[in-house]
Amino acid sequence: MRLTKRRLVRMGAQAGFYAEVDTVRLERLAREVLDYIQTHINPDNDEYEIGLWVAPICKRVLDGTIRLPVPHLDLPLSFPVREGLLPLDFQELFSEFRITACGMALEISEEIVVDGVSYMVADFEE
Repeated sequence: MRLTKRRLVRMGAQAGFYAEVDTVRLERLAREVLDYIQTHINPDNDEYEIGLWVAPICKRVLDGTIRLPVPHLDLPLSFPVREGLLPLDFQELFSEFRITACGMALEISEEIVVDGVSYMVADFEE
């Protein structure tokens, strides 16, 4: 069971995106994605170069060298994800990673304005 904490999260410039990222969730997902790549992706038969494009981003998340939130257009494999070309179990896991990395709001709640800054209530992992 994952513990979450409800908190106010500042909204980003783009509608539906937070200005900050649930880093606990993102690090957990980065470990899960890396584990999946290591156990299920054959580097000699990696048609979409998942290991080449995704593993480095996950490692940057884990070593804290990636700037967050990541613009969703900067994340790799957009076409294969959109077209459903990746293995389904990987696609589901990587989609969660992508959503979290770019700060996309999973649920839209009422906007709360404090001192002219927009916030929404969100559950972040602890």
